[in-house]
Amino acid sequence: MNQQLQQTLQALSGGLQGVDPSAAVSNVGSWHQTLDGVPGAETLVSHLAQLKAALEGGDLEGAAALLPGLGSETEKLAAAAPAEDQDGLRQLASALKGS
Repeated sequence: MNQQLQQTLQALSGGLQGVDPSAAVSNVGSWHQTLDGVPGAETLVSHLAQLKAALEGGDLEGAAALLPGLGSETEKLAAAAPAEDQDGLRQLASALKGS
């Protein structure tokens, strides 16, 4: 599993409520850069931009409302990801969807 994915899963290990907003902004920005231009990730990149804007604006309720959609988009991309990242992406999708 790649380091960026490991770090994101570790940050979420205590639940979404335990994530520091400034760390979340940094993490979301990093994922936005990583996925920008990846075929099939356009919707996810758009959702990440919305999430980053909500977090930067202090709209935590708005940010939370975006997470299930991010989880669904992450789940869709998992099948096309490198084999070593697929399980981690599925874990991330589940955490984002609140399952």
